Amino acid sequence: RISSSQVAHRPLASCSQLCHTMLVRRMRFALALAAAVTSADVGAQPSPSQGSVRLAGGNTDAGRVELFYEGRWGWICLHQGETSEGHWSVDEADVICRQLGLRRGVSTMRMENGLGGEALPIFGAMCNGTESSLVECGLQVQDEEMPACQDDARLPAAAGIRCTNFVPEEQPQIAMSGAGLSLLLKDSAYRVACASEPVPQEANAAEKPTFQCVVHLDALDGGEVCTIDGPCGHNAVAPNPFEDVKALDAFVFKEPMDQCMQKTRSEFESAASRERLGQISGELQKAVRWSEIGLDLTCALPGRGGSRQCRHVSEDAGFDASELITLRSLYFSPIARLLFDLDSDVIGFTGRKAAVDTLAEALDRDGAREMFEALEEDGVAKLIDPGLSPSILSEALEALGESATADRLAAVRTPLPLLEDWLRSNTKLQVAIAAYFGGHAVLHGYKVVHLPAKLTPKAFISAHWHHDRAGRRLKLFILLNDVDEAEGHPTQVAKGSHKLSYYWHEDFEQSRYDDGYVQSKFETVKMAGNKGMAYIFDTNSIHKGTPEGSLGRNVIVVEYHQAAKCGLISTMGLNIPCPSGDQRPLNWHFSLDERLA
Repeated sequence: RISSSQVAHRPLASCSQLCHTMLVRRMRFALALAAAVTSADVGAQPSPSQGSVRLAGGNTDAGRVELFYEGRWGWICLHQGETSEGHWSVDEADVICRQLGLRRGVSTMRMENGLGGEALPIFGAMCNGTESSLVECGLQVQDEEMPACQDDARLPAAAGIRCTNFVPEEQPQIAMSGAGLSLLLKDSAYRVACASEPVPQEANAAEKPTFQCVVHLDALDGGEVCTIDGPCGHNAVAPNPFEDVKALDAFVFKEPMDQCMQKTRSEFESAASRERLGQISGELQKAVRWSEIGLDLTCALPGRGGSRQCRHVSEDAGFDASELITLRSLYFSPIARLLFDLDSDVIGFTGRKAAVDTLAEALDRDGAREMFEALEEDGVAKLIDPGLSPSILSEALEALGESATADRLAAVRTPLPLLEDWLRSNTKLQVAIAAYFGGHAVLHGYKVVHLPAKLTPKAFISAHWHHDRAGRRLKLFILLNDVDEAEGHPTQVAKGSHKLSYYWHEDFEQSRYDDGYVQSKFETVKMAGNKGMAYIFDTNSIHKGTPEGSLGRNVIVVEYHQAAKCGLISTMGLNIPCPSGDQRPLNWHFSLDERLA
């Protein structure tokens, strides 16, 4: 053990320090691929021994680290004294993730506290990344628990990690040019643009498709300097959503969000920001739907003026690119800006969705229009009869085994050949998804998940309203048992919230929303139904697992992203679940072009 007096402490990044955007070391190639495809109730230890680990309060690939230490399970509280914190880095995440049977650690994070009495007298660890278990590392131990560790309402203090079964080399490849990637997070004037189409295969020696991405500087000069007082005629002052203290009512975790909003407010009100506010025209301000948590830019998209949802915007309204760039720079955090750039084709500012008619032939030919339009409008589509045979459902339930009735969250990632055949052959699903992403998509993988009969937000952070902090992506949920609307813990989705570009993405508390706020702003739908039904939804939507209920739920989860997105994020090593870590990796690329050929 290492005492507190023997260790130089490195505090975790706060909201003002880009909030957990730690770079990840390259994959250790010695890890066996089998670890990524072996069935596992992640973290389950029927007879725990000293040093056993599990994840709690999150998901099966990310959450609060709990350690079996000196005869009991407990969590690691990072507070050491009132102002210092223990060491907690990706080295520790690597060790724990491999201990859990996953391939590597992506990042660390601070999670919601466990119950105060369950905090261990450990406030950090010192691993070199090669150990086989956490207790082989030097544990930072203190004699007394800090008051903050006893207060389960205080945030954040619990040591958390994120794991993955994916590596950049297995994603569609990215060919970078222009300025360095690091500038994207340091300077709001830099942005990344990725090609909507991959490099032609005959010019590409790689097995995976390759997308060209360019980091460039947006130089908004060469004309009059507009300020909020003129002289360019844009005299309407652009809204400041960070100045109203009532905005905190939108969030579950108000204390850390108050600190984050104070800093954001200060930056927004700086002289430089005030100068750029004048570059946002009154017409664009009218087109944007402003809220406490993000911006809905739907009515600022090409061709949307005068449509059913955008009657308040003239049909011939056109917005200069510099206005949108200014919005991005002023209102979004570094990670939010990056995701906005990468989701440009999905939102519809660039690519095929900027001219909707280019999608029509494929959508009509394969009968995918209804699914596509439901995703565009609501962010969720219900598939009453997706054509799943009983043998596919049985295959998944057999993979779950005893975990299908367990009293804790569980996930298995066993190969399911019948499911994979169905995913490959379902052209309607592929067309709707590829069109939603602007032409090219990747099916990253799947897992089979069990939610226990008893759920609380303390034990399952996804029982809070939230988005997945990954921008625009799709998940397909296939119900393996009847899911009752009242008792079956159905996932709920706030319809239309997928259109929001959120102000922040760095910390999990920035993406957890108050129930009263969500219910007052959105119509919600419960993803309940009979065994064999399916739902597909954009996890940029505000959604949650219903904590109330008395029946367990078993579901297949399949995940999709726009093709170029996760390869770039993985290369940068960011704490963004793109893709989610605990899946059977497939990384199948497909496109609309394949359907039109």
